[in-house]
Amino acid sequence: MKRTGTHAEVMRRARAIEAALPEDAPRLAVLATFTAGTLAPYLTVDSHDAGFPLRPWIGPFGQLEQIVMAEDSGLWEADPAAVWIALRVEDVDPHLAVDVPDLDAGQVAARLDAVGRRAVGVARAVRERSGACILVSNLFVPPKLAFDPFDASQPDGLGHLVAASNRELARDLTDVPDAYVHDWAGFMARFGWDAAHDARMFYMARAPVGTDAQHDLARSVVRLGLGAIRPPSKCVVVDLDNTLWGGVLGDDGLRGIQLGDDYPGNVFKDVQAALLGLRRRGYLLAIASKNDDGLVREVLRAHPEMLLREEHFAAIHADWEPKARSLRAIAEELNIGLDSLVFVDDNPLERAQVAAELPMVTVVELPSQPTGYLDALRETFELDRPALLAEDRRRADMYREERERRRLNEGAGSVEEFLRGLDMCAEVGLSDAGTLARIHQLINKTNQFNLTTLRHSLDEVSRLSDAPDARVAWLRLSDRFGDSGLVCVGVLRREESATWRVDTLLMSCRVMGRHVEQAFFAYLGEQAREAGATRLAAHFIPTERNGMVRELYETLGMTLESETEDGRREYR
Repeated sequence: MKRTGTHAEVMRRARAIEAALPEDAPRLAVLATFTAGTLAPYLTVDSHDAGFPLRPWIGPFGQLEQIVMAEDSGLWEADPAAVWIALRVEDVDPHLAVDVPDLDAGQVAARLDAVGRRAVGVARAVRERSGACILVSNLFVPPKLAFDPFDASQPDGLGHLVAASNRELARDLTDVPDAYVHDWAGFMARFGWDAAHDARMFYMARAPVGTDAQHDLARSVVRLGLGAIRPPSKCVVVDLDNTLWGGVLGDDGLRGIQLGDDYPGNVFKDVQAALLGLRRRGYLLAIASKNDDGLVREVLRAHPEMLLREEHFAAIHADWEPKARSLRAIAEELNIGLDSLVFVDDNPLERAQVAAELPMVTVVELPSQPTGYLDALRETFELDRPALLAEDRRRADMYREERERRRLNEGAGSVEEFLRGLDMCAEVGLSDAGTLARIHQLINKTNQFNLTTLRHSLDEVSRLSDAPDARVAWLRLSDRFGDSGLVCVGVLRREESATWRVDTLLMSCRVMGRHVEQAFFAYLGEQAREAGATRLAAHFIPTERNGMVRELYETLGMTLESETEDGRREYR
């Protein structure tokens, strides 16, 4: 995204955005030891420009515990989707830096850790009352408060002790579900304290940074918050000519394209390395190129400088079709939504056409010079993911295995023969510490095979797992081609003494058509029976995406009891 504009322009845009936001727009609450009101318009504008508008709620500075503990606090009335907790060392312990010469390393570390423990304590108190994701800024000591050019030479220097405290803060936050470190220290290192600090703003208004840095600070918070709230994209679709390599394959041939260790080929090689890194982080890669398929595959297989090979791509569409049509075909082939695609193409006309025809696709605005491509990829919020799970690491391999299954299906005489040939094995169980993150991920990203599309925070899933009147169950599927991972989630809740309700029933789309849902529903029934249930209730809540499972409960043997005008169905 581009910089937001002058402060006056930001204020005008923020007022217009706020006026158009619905009352139930998600809120970002700020609890800070400094005056955060000056950041509010930037938070509004930056979140809006990222496609997920947040309405800021700013607490009075320095009153973190009072705000969190008060029953009638405006924080709880705001019901935020995200809470940013920011304690600056210079606010909480203003004389620490100048006291350092009189302190030993243990005393300095203790005072730093006290700041971190206070921040974690506030986070835990928020978690007790709210399912919001929590962002906690780490520690930074301004260099002008502790200037010592030889500090880094001392193993127990202040800089090293601050880094150790930040590591401990990150460890402590792992015990708080859905809580993440906002890298205040990293922001200051990137922006520069001299550039960010405005002494007049600090002394007169207790503002954390000057006007020039407010956009960047707000953007760092918005990016982290949206990364925790919004499901990430799933597939990066790349063009080839002048995107993945320099030159035009049809004109220059395999030996003529620019790709190697010298400029400009080294630029494109680094782009490929970055895309390969995204694949290792669980993103699928696909190609949409106006090119000859045979030539493209020859380059992928034979060019000695290619880092990305044919097997790295989940789908390859090299033809002369419009890019929007190729993107639709890729989404259909991979069985994912168009809103899960990130499109990367050097041609501004192609980008504009895709943006106009497929507004749900994330289009990366590449600069005119390839040297800026990596920065454009790094600045794509939709590629942020708060945690990397085992299923994420294997996602690309899973799609390769799925191609093998399709080949088996094409050669089978019937569905039954295909299913027998898969040699499937299902493992079922109840949630524990090792499965909670994946269960939470599926609950919040599965849209098509999802009977209710009810979303639960990680903390809610954890509470349900421990509750005596609830069960959180899962199913893992493997077959002769590989392990599909944890693919089904079910949440049961006690409704009456002898009636339990299916609150959530969902399945990953990549295992649809294998009758897995029948086995999993039987397991949910067993769990309800063992809990003392004699009746099982369930409901279907229609959305734009889940029409495929509208009559699933009937096929599973349940009785339709009622249906409302909006399509909601009740079953027993």
